[in-house]
Amino acid sequence: MRRNGISTTRIAEICGVSQGTVDRALNNRKGISSKTKEKILAVAKEYGYRPNIHARCIAGGKSMLIGVVVFDLNNQYFSDIVTSIQRHSSLKNYATVIMFTDKERRKEIECINRLYHMSVDGMVICPCGQGEEYENYLLSLGIPIVTIGNRLNRIPYIGIDNTLSMQETVEYVLDRGYQRLIYVKPDLQEKNASAQIERLDSFYQTCKKRNTEYAVTDILHAEDNIRPQKRNALICPTDLYAMRLMHLAKKYHAGIIGFDNVRLIEELSLPLDSVAYDIDTAAKRIVGYIVEGISVFTPVRYQLVKRGSV
Repeated sequence: MRRNGISTTRIAEICGVSQGTVDRALNNRKGISSKTKEKILAVAKEYGYRPNIHARCIAGGKSMLIGVVVFDLNNQYFSDIVTSIQRHSSLKNYATVIMFTDKERRKEIECINRLYHMSVDGMVICPCGQGEEYENYLLSLGIPIVTIGNRLNRIPYIGIDNTLSMQETVEYVLDRGYQRLIYVKPDLQEKNASAQIERLDSFYQTCKKRNTEYAVTDILHAEDNIRPQKRNALICPTDLYAMRLMHLAKKYHAGIIGFDNVRLIEELSLPLDSVAYDIDTAAKRIVGYIVEGISVFTPVRYQLVKRGSV
């Protein structure tokens, strides 16, 4: 980031450290040794580094900005949680800067870099990327980062327990007398899909434990997996999938259930059961962690909203 006199990028090159380490030193953040901090500050002083006061608000050297990086807002799950993050940010006098990746890893890195150079105080990311190198990159930025939707190994995650929620969903459907469960999986390629993988694995394990007949398919072949002579139920990992398949459930008198309980279900008065989780609590925890350093990463509450489709 360009400052007066010398850029932080140049300081990082001279000191042989990452730009995130330079940022931690210049902003007196934790996670850096005293020796490294002294070296960075000495170089900054020698080359006449002066922070641009217009780049940050007066309050404690903070920008009062929270960056949000999601796939898009066409998925109402993202729309709902981003709206809630904006509301809770506003209550703390913070603004949000929202960027979209379209599920492209390259674009995701570009978005994160742009937000970092805007000096955001923290980020919320639904990550496409994954792996040790990607996580090292995020950690090197030296700011609070929270992931939603998909999980990373070393970055805080806020969301529901995907394994337990799917287990309880399968058991609920089976207890209603359904004989064959059909899991309609999304595309698990080309991106981090940890949440969907956790749900799929839990579906497998619960069906095997209950000795239940099941099938796993994509949305284009869902009808091919229905057996009219049995009581079928479609389990969809998102409400958007479930809404697209409600006509099949009606045609074959099958049960159907989705995940996320998006607002559109209520707005259209759709008779669709869905697993809902407390988005407002999730957003409050996200903002609390970024703004105040309050760490609450236990799974967010969820509940089954019954509307008669199972």
